[in-house]
Amino acid sequence: MNDLQIDLRAASRMIAEAQRILFFMHVQPDGDSIGSTLGMIRALRQMGKEAIMVGVDPIPPMFHFLPGWDEYRVPWQEVKGEWDLSCFLDCGDLERVGEALPAVRLGRTTLNVDHHATNTAFAEYNFLDFSAAAVGELAFHILREIGAPIDAGTALCLYTSLVTDTGGFRYDSTGPGTHRVAAELIELGARPYDVAQAVFETEPLSRLALLSRALQTLQLDDTGRVAWMVVTRRLLAEAGASDHDVEGVVNYARSVAGVEVGILFKETEDGAVRVNLRSRRTVDVGAVAQSFGGGGHARAAGCTLNMPIEDAVAQVVTAVKVVL
Repeated sequence: MNDLQIDLRAASRMIAEAQRILFFMHVQPDGDSIGSTLGMIRALRQMGKEAIMVGVDPIPPMFHFLPGWDEYRVPWQEVKGEWDLSCFLDCGDLERVGEALPAVRLGRTTLNVDHHATNTAFAEYNFLDFSAAAVGELAFHILREIGAPIDAGTALCLYTSLVTDTGGFRYDSTGPGTHRVAAELIELGARPYDVAQAVFETEPLSRLALLSRALQTLQLDDTGRVAWMVVTRRLLAEAGASDHDVEGVVNYARSVAGVEVGILFKETEDGAVRVNLRSRRTVDVGAVAQSFGGGGHARAAGCTLNMPIEDAVAQVVTAVKVVL
């Protein structure tokens, strides 16, 4: 791969010229990955292109209100033939596609579209815009650039991307451009109330049971500026919860008064530890995550560690305290 950086116009031209496109989601897909991918596929199909979503993990139930969530996704093992383009939206590095990696090679070339400052520029062509609050914002501009139709369904998907990755437009990554795109998507048919109800106002009982147990593990360091919680497989089982239910729990650690960095340590099925970090204003948790082989943004980042969960807690908390 030649690690070529390209701009919006060049990325748009690649998508416009491709007729058959594979869109890869990262493992444990979030609202930005799902919303931007579904929105792109819907619009491109309306242009007569063949486009499908490829991913390892299922779409979380909270996003089942989005059009195409069950129609566009194809298990990576079932993807056959030659495709014009393998495209990655919201994927910080190639390993994030997980077991679907063999399917990437079915595309004649690769395009990486992302907004994470820690992105490794792993594709043959990379359109990286760190000023964007969400990849859904970049997807909107690409669709506009190529003259693709954006109907109410596509607008709903892209708006969901923006809402989820900005925490309901609360994070400091939210800029004027984000609100301008959101306004256009609302004008095109996205309904903010519907998205808010599905994403923020509807909680399965299993998630509330998990949250109750996770909060009992809450600890603070001696400065009172670092807080963390631990979710083991046993805790998940006791709550009757799944990995999807863990989404957003880390924010409760950061919400404690006086805390600058909140951390969630989650034991994965294969015995590794997934670490989610959130900060308020001063600590670049993206740099912390990158030091452990992960990545993300200055205020929201993550990494995966192959060690006992107790060791992961000790090492990450220590690393955070160094940069406080």
